Amino acid sequence: MIPVLRAFLDKQAKRFEKGGKLEKLHVLYEALDTFLYTTGKVTQGASHVRDALDLKRMMSMVVVALIPCILMALYNTGYQANLAMAGGAE
Repeated sequence: MIPVLRAFLDKQAKRFEKGGKLEKLHVLYEALDTFLYTTGKVTQGASHVRDALDLKRMMSMVVVALIPCILMALYNTGYQANLAMAGGAE
């Protein structure tokens, strides 16, 4: 399945390049491509010290860590709304 998706994205790339039909949506294509796969660009000069955890993976852990906060905010908002309705607020 993965090679099929990679081949599909590579085949569609020319439509998003300069002069293609979907040139204006290049940013969305690039975001999807780099979210699913690592970029094909490599460092030309001296390489920097790199960690196995790149920025994309680190930020995805931040999003996962925010899930309990979001769930608590949703619960608390509903709770406060129900308290206000029970008290007769309009």
